Amino acid sequence: MHFRFPTISILISSAILVITGCLAPSMAGAEEPVPSSDVINRIKSDGNLRLGMYLGFEGLSFRERGKVVGLEVELARLLCEEVSVELGKRIEPEIVNQEWSQIIKVLRDEKYDAVLSAVIPNPMYDRYQVRYTQSYLDTGPAICCREVDGKPANNISASVESLADKRIVVINDPAVRRVLRLSGVYVPGDEQATDLERKFPKEVTESYLRQMGISKPLIAVREIVQIDEMPIIYDMISSGSVDAGVIDLGIIWWVSATSPRWSRKIFAFDEPIGPYIYSVTTRSEDLELGELLNRAVERMLRNPKYAEICQRWHGNRVFQWNLKPESFLENVKPDVSSSELSQE
Repeated sequence: MHFRFPTISILISSAILVITGCLAPSMAGAEEPVPSSDVINRIKSDGNLRLGMYLGFEGLSFRERGKVVGLEVELARLLCEEVSVELGKRIEPEIVNQEWSQIIKVLRDEKYDAVLSAVIPNPMYDRYQVRYTQSYLDTGPAICCREVDGKPANNISASVESLADKRIVVINDPAVRRVLRLSGVYVPGDEQATDLERKFPKEVTESYLRQMGISKPLIAVREIVQIDEMPIIYDMISSGSVDAGVIDLGIIWWVSATSPRWSRKIFAFDEPIGPYIYSVTTRSEDLELGELLNRAVERMLRNPKYAEICQRWHGNRVFQWNLKPESFLENVKPDVSSSELSQE
C-alpha cells in the first residue's frame, strides 16, 4: 500500500546547539562507511522510499477507517516531496508496518530503507550500526490525566511538580524514564528495588542528576506504572485508576483532542516536561541515502506545510530544541545501573 515551549533549559541545556545538516553516526570510533548509491538507484527506479513504521501509535501512525494516517504518516509524505525535488522524480513513501520493539533490528535485514517511527537517538542502537538525520520532530513526554467537565482532574497541571504523591503511568521506554529522572522524580517505595533501570529510588535520581550536572528539588511520586500497550494506558488514565500519565506529545495530543474513543475522557497538556528528538534512521553503510534524507529533513522543516501538520497532530506550537543527534547522544547517559552507583 502506498502512502504506501519555550526552551526547557534546566534539563539538558548543555546539549543545545544549532541544528546543522550533519549526520550523527551512532557508533563511536566506527570506520566511515563506503558510500553506496545502490539504495538510491533502487528508489529512483521504482519510485518508492520504503519506511519502517509501527502502525500502532494512535496519533503518530495508525489505521483509521482503512487508511493509514497520523503525524508521522503525513511527515513521511512531506519528506518524500522533498526527496522528489532532489532526485527529479516523484517518490512516494511505502510504509512497511513493523512492531516497534524490533524496528531497528529489522532495518538491518533490509526490509525497508529507513525508519521514521518515533526513534530517539540512543546508545542501545549502536550495535546495529545506524546513522541519524537531524531531528524531524522536536518533542518530549507531556503530562495527561482524566478529563472531567473539560478540565484536568486530580489537580494535575502541565508542571511535573503536580505529580507529587500521585500514581502515574508511562510507556515502558528508557527515554521517558530519563526525562522523569532529569525532572527530579523518584518513588519512595522503590528504595529496596534491584531493577534500577526501571525503578526510581531516590539515590538513583540523585545520582543521575549529579552526573548530568543538574541541581534541583526532587519530586516524590507514589508510584510509576510502566506499561507496553498504549490502549491499556489510555484506559487507566480515563478510568481514574491512575492519577496521571506521562506520554509522548506526538501520541497523546491527537488521542486527547480528536480520538473518538478517548477525547473528552483524557486531558493532555501541550508542553513536554523535557525534550527529546525524533530522527530518521538509516543503516550506516547507506551513506548517500542518509545524506539525502538529512537534506530533505532540513528543507522539510522550512516548508510551510510542516508547521500545519505539527499543529494539527502535535499541539498548538512547533518546538525547537536545537539539538543535534550527536550532541543529544553525548549528553544523554544510559539509565543508571548498579555498577554506576557503586563507583560513586
